[in-house]
Amino acid sequence: MLKAPATNPNKRRGAIVVNPGGPGGSGIDFARYAAGVVSGEIIAEYDIIGFDPRGVGQSTPIECLDGPQTDTLVANLGTPESPAQEALAVSAAASLGAGCKANSPDLTPHVGTIPAARDMDILRGVIGESALNFLGLSYGTFLGLTYADLFTDKVGQFVLDGVINPDLTNDELARGQADGFQIALSSFIADCPTHKNCPLPKDPAAATQKIDDWLASVGKVPIEGAPGRPLSRPLATNGIIGSLYEPQFGWPELRDALAAGFKGNGSPLMQIVDSFTGRQSDGTYSDNSLDALYAVNCLDRTDRADPQRTVELGEEWASTAPTFGRELAWSNLPCFDYPAPPTNEPHVITADGAREILLVGTTRDPATPYVWAKEVNDQLANSVLVTFDGDGHTGYGRNGCVTQAVDQAFLTGQLPTADTTCS
Repeated sequence: MLKAPATNPNKRRGAIVVNPGGPGGSGIDFARYAAGVVSGEIIAEYDIIGFDPRGVGQSTPIECLDGPQTDTLVANLGTPESPAQEALAVSAAASLGAGCKANSPDLTPHVGTIPAARDMDILRGVIGESALNFLGLSYGTFLGLTYADLFTDKVGQFVLDGVINPDLTNDELARGQADGFQIALSSFIADCPTHKNCPLPKDPAAATQKIDDWLASVGKVPIEGAPGRPLSRPLATNGIIGSLYEPQFGWPELRDALAAGFKGNGSPLMQIVDSFTGRQSDGTYSDNSLDALYAVNCLDRTDRADPQRTVELGEEWASTAPTFGRELAWSNLPCFDYPAPPTNEPHVITADGAREILLVGTTRDPATPYVWAKEVNDQLANSVLVTFDGDGHTGYGRNGCVTQAVDQAFLTGQLPTADTTCS
């Protein structure tokens, strides 16, 4: 773990443990750049402590796939357009679990969220805090909720932004994200004609159809992407997904990348994918986040759809998410062959008796749909929901009203007296 000490020791209040999400995101890196994560007022009065959960980054990383194997997984794990492509997707998915077992046999069964939450309570003891203050984003909210479930009396000030409902199965999680990305794409499409470089028709239905038709075309005949790496449909879809997380920077990139893609040049989208997945120019990956993501998710939930069920789910989900439904169904397939039994089961968490928890939900969040924040707010015994009526993934640091509510919670212990909406 890494500590960024409070910049004003005379006003130090304690420590805030942070997690950036994933699963697979490095809390050490998050704390290293604390000035870009939390406000100056928070940094002045709190130590910011990040840790790499077990299996992640510097905490004995789980090792499943090398660079070329990861390339194969990312390029093939998605909507197949032929029986041959389906066979490639199934084979690529199976390689992940086999690689985990071969390269990290002792770690493979033990990287779920429950063990990580127990580690977090050891961390609390190591830093000498009687209660844990925690800022969790995205998957970090699930880690925080799991901690609150296990160590209810040790919950300090918790802020959970981009909430994941712990009662969701793998299938429900992926379908929610498919719908979330479809909503985010609709927002992108609505905004696109206001920019001169928009490559889409003004009519939203026609714009969506143009993207879907192009993805189907790329699925049948991949286009130029990078030397030795054509842009497949899974890669193209991942490029779109990666751009939808951040409207300020991702949407302009996506407009240019789609314009190039429609003309047969997949290089801009490939660059987005490589940035999103951490692929480096030498063919290696900057971290093990993809391995860790699957290892943790496969242990955290009990359902593991086989290939036949995956096809059925994709068809079902496409009814509400035509662009992303099939893609997100196939993204779950590595769990089918994961070589260790689940260590957690989806369930409602109430954290009855814990200190009041502040939740943040963004109405058009692509990766953690707003409905999950509302569900968790209903399930928790003591919580307040701050709603950011906006686009992008998470709200803290991107909206002044949300940032003020979060900072106030940590600096004064005061949460909004009722659920609040920021715009």
